[in-house]
Amino acid sequence: MNRSKIQERFACQGVAGGEVVIAPVFDHPDRGSVECPAAPVLGAALTRRGLRVRYAPLTARPETRQGGRRDIFPDILAGTDPEPRSGTRRDGPRYAPVTGRADDTFPGGHLFAVSCIDRHGRATGLAAAAHPDDRAAVEAAGQEIRRWGDVMRSRRVLLAGTRPVCPGARGALETALGVTRGGGGPVFAYGPVTDVPHHAGELARAGVGTVTGLDTLPEHAVVVLPAHGVPRALRAEAAARGLAVVDATCPLVSAAHAEVARFTERGDLTVVIGRPGDAVVPGILGQAPETTVLVETAADVARLRPADPMAVSYLIQPGIPVERARPVVAALRARFPGLRGPDPDDFCYHASDRATAVAAVAAAGDLLLVAAGPDCPDARHVIGLAGDSGVLSRVVTGVADLCPNLLREAGTVALTGARSAPPGLVDEILTVLSGLGPLNVVDRRVTSEVVTSEVVTGEVVTGGERERETV
Repeated sequence: MNRSKIQERFACQGVAGGEVVIAPVFDHPDRGSVECPAAPVLGAALTRRGLRVRYAPLTARPETRQGGRRDIFPDILAGTDPEPRSGTRRDGPRYAPVTGRADDTFPGGHLFAVSCIDRHGRATGLAAAAHPDDRAAVEAAGQEIRRWGDVMRSRRVLLAGTRPVCPGARGALETALGVTRGGGGPVFAYGPVTDVPHHAGELARAGVGTVTGLDTLPEHAVVVLPAHGVPRALRAEAAARGLAVVDATCPLVSAAHAEVARFTERGDLTVVIGRPGDAVVPGILGQAPETTVLVETAADVARLRPADPMAVSYLIQPGIPVERARPVVAALRARFPGLRGPDPDDFCYHASDRATAVAAVAAAGDLLLVAAGPDCPDARHVIGLAGDSGVLSRVVTGVADLCPNLLREAGTVALTGARSAPPGLVDEILTVLSGLGPLNVVDRRVTSEVVTSEVVTGEVVTGGERERETV
């Protein structure tokens, strides 16, 4: 790719003073139409420099002065390095130098461009134009094209394709939206239906209200229970008030609730292995508050004081990696030999799959980008999933967060999304990267499925899980 990358200066028309025009596409005299998918990051960089930016197609015009030479790049721009950078040519015809005034050579503006051609013959690049009389804009446009030109290279993206939003949350959203399509009385959600920020906006636009107590609901109202479930007492309250209840609880959370009921019925203390503060925890503990306790680490096990050490059961909170529970289960078994556990068919593997996918791409990448909303706890959690890879990690709330210093040395970029990522942000990042040189994208997904009495690769599986990885 470096042999096809060139940084150039042209004349162009249609540029007014006091602005820089960024090209989403520009016509090159030799390469034809050059697409510029990375134009938004160039525009953001120039905006940060205090310039007014406008986006419009540009046409490069290779006019020269009488007897003049063609200049591949504006070496006389203030603050630039006169030595050509990687991918520029020292020989060949040259365009006329910057004069600082409008003339017949540059009737409308100076256009600075960098472009390359991939193995399929497609040209991509970046282009910015400024009026000759606006020296500050001319210098800024030339400098930014050079900076982003240095970033252009062949690049690989390893996409952690395991979705950040679990199937239970997606199903809950569809259940809630389905109620609004059926007509009838007003629809209210008991708290957030999911922990995905943009789901709340989608439900609000569909007319779903949000309440934190049932006593405020009008008669004949429909109440949607959230994906993370609710305590048993709240269901009883809804039934006593005659409310129409739509249960959007994740099936695996419902299974955890059922396990608590089963363990309680046989007189056991139920130990829930989970994270304090997770939305799913109150609903699980609330199925039998007197006989259910939460532990997070193996050290917490030592503090348990069951009435009968032989009547202890455990379950794993949906939403945490199953592997995280192993040391806690080992500590429980060591202290309570009669420990009984849940049905493994009801384990939630989404968090495990996501952690595996993120760790895999991070370990193979030079840079980990996490698409997320501002101040997102899940984004910080995802960076933690990178583990000991030592990869440089950055949260990206918009493509304007991308900069040359971040991408210049990143030949392999690991990319994933947090639950707060605005819809389409991961695709926007991929689009920008596709405009910074030839791009290869590998979608790495890890999916664990519980299979029972199925024939797998010629053998009968009587229980357990099967892991699939798609690359």
